[in-house]
Amino acid sequence: MTSMDSGTLSVGLDARKLTDYGIGTYISSLLRGFASKPEVDLTVLARAGHEDRVAGLAPDAKILSISVREYSVAEHYRVPAAFWRENVDIIHVPHYVVPFALRRPVVATIHDVIQLYYPPQRRTHLALTYLRFVMSSTLSRARRVITGSLSSRGDLVKVFGADRTKVDVVPNGVDPDLERRPPVEELEEIKKRMDLRPPLILVVANDKPHKNLDTVLRAYHLSVRTHGLPGQLVFAGGVKPDGRLARKAAGLGIGDRIRFVGRVSSADLARLYHLSAVLLHIALYEGFGLPILEGMRVGLPVITSNVGAMQELGEGVARLVNPLDVQEVARALERVLIDDPLRRRMIESGKVRAGKMSWEKTVDGTMAVYRKALAAPVSPEMVVGSGRGRSW
Repeated sequence: MTSMDSGTLSVGLDARKLTDYGIGTYISSLLRGFASKPEVDLTVLARAGHEDRVAGLAPDAKILSISVREYSVAEHYRVPAAFWRENVDIIHVPHYVVPFALRRPVVATIHDVIQLYYPPQRRTHLALTYLRFVMSSTLSRARRVITGSLSSRGDLVKVFGADRTKVDVVPNGVDPDLERRPPVEELEEIKKRMDLRPPLILVVANDKPHKNLDTVLRAYHLSVRTHGLPGQLVFAGGVKPDGRLARKAAGLGIGDRIRFVGRVSSADLARLYHLSAVLLHIALYEGFGLPILEGMRVGLPVITSNVGAMQELGEGVARLVNPLDVQEVARALERVLIDDPLRRRMIESGKVRAGKMSWEKTVDGTMAVYRKALAAPVSPEMVVGSGRGRSW
């Protein structure tokens, strides 16, 4: 018997990655959403020191605290131990590492397989082997698996032979408050503080291989050199102002046209969106591509890649380009900045697309997956101590 029989859904949420880039936005939005659902009885596992952050997002949640290194053997017994006495109906792990000894039904979110397609430079063969093993194990042991796009579901099927019927596509949402334009004085303050000179071409990304930032730089350089493209290229995210891209920009003679503003607060990111003329997001791979949706919500024309989840999200509303073709990206930049009728069409259609997607829908879709998981028959792989669980 579960609490669902009384109309309540008791959920345990692993929120240890609350402050991580990208996945932290997803977890924060789930916490806010569940907090607004009276039928959800929420228990949250937080990293030690993050209890106040969790309480600010979900004031009525029960908070469990833990200090354990991620991707370690220890998390496979410390996390289950933390949940051991909690009478939850289901545990949601919003990441691909589901600890082996969890004794409650599990739903996992696997956002993408980026680390397999584009492994970090210092990732060892042993680490990649472990990654493949735990991701495959999670796909077998979780009652249901959530991912954000049809493209990501296809990757899980292709790479791991996952059961397509067990993987639910629940798209991410976007904060509707992004649409609200900040006061003029705030926009002027950030322009002065960051030395910004519009029109701005905004890139929201970390400097990782799949983000394709070298092509961004080369396309911008080509547009500046051949057509005198106005304004600045602004990198917001984990790109160092004194790193390799800055050195490359200086070598191309465009260092003074580029701003590396680093990781910014959500408030400053909103201001940057509203100051910009276009969002450029030409990654080689994404599990979803949240900046694309955020740009559309704000009212920016978006240039993105004609592959995978980015094509899925931008089809019919964004300017889709081959992310490996520098000249095509440069032409798209010039066209979108100069062609006012095109810009207006892209802005309006983008707002319509973004308006159909919200974190409320993501939360509702996630809860529907929980209910589906609790109604699902249990296979041997889902039981601790049987099937794949023994190989650990």
